[in-house]
Amino acid sequence: MSIKQKIISLVILFVICSCNKKTTTDYSSLDESKKEELANWYHEMSNYFYQPSELYRTYKDSALAVQPNNVDLRQRLSYSYKKVGEHIKAMEVLNKAVEIDTANGKADVLEYRAWTLLYYYRDYEGVVRDVDLIEKITGNSYNSCWGEPCGFHKGQALYKLNNFKKAIETFETVNSEEEKLGFDINDNYMIFFYIGRCYSEMKDYKKAILFYEKSLASVKQFPEAYYQLGLIYKKLNNYEKANENFKLAKEYIDYSMNEPYVERFDEVFQYMIDNELKE
Repeated sequence: MSIKQKIISLVILFVICSCNKKTTTDYSSLDESKKEELANWYHEMSNYFYQPSELYRTYKDSALAVQPNNVDLRQRLSYSYKKVGEHIKAMEVLNKAVEIDTANGKADVLEYRAWTLLYYYRDYEGVVRDVDLIEKITGNSYNSCWGEPCGFHKGQALYKLNNFKKAIETFETVNSEEEKLGFDINDNYMIFFYIGRCYSEMKDYKKAILFYEKSLASVKQFPEAYYQLGLIYKKLNNYEKANENFKLAKEYIDYSMNEPYVERFDEVFQYMIDNELKE
């Protein structure tokens, strides 16, 4: 090992040892501007390390020692724990951030928690609870949860809880509120799809077909909708229509509801379609 490599190794070792020491300093004597400046310094230092790393979390902990009520820092810290699979700790940190935020009459962190409870932890009751609380805090029946309408999350949670009628009502409320905001609700193909799923589960196949077709009117390359239509026509003994839709699902399989960060409900895979076509 060269002298340069030894020096670099010693510096890294020093940083690790320093960061692993628990912060015991009392920052109460500092004024708010100094606290913010110091917390921001720790926060910026954390960004020199990969988010899943222990050093990242150590610097974030130091920042929170200075500003314990900084909900943004707490939420970011929860990401790190989640990425390394420490989900209990991730939720402890996130729940504390929600507690602080809601006590101040805000719902920002709550909106993220509703999203993560739905797509990561499949806590459907928790999603319904959080979205109801978001609406109560904001006074609005339409809110955004991490890039999607909170009502869309609640509707999916109700669908997974087999509360299909309530889910349909919730999806329709989202459409109604978006229409008031000037959006073209004909573009809400995902909402139409899940309304179709609800009617399918209720065995109201006529309405299910209607909503799957409404979904496809917006997005032609939607294999999940074709697959679900195929299943319905199969149940109705219309094998020609079933086969036609399964083939379309296979044709557009590259456009399935595959996302890098979450797994959508009812995503269709190649083997599922192939199994139906074999029959």
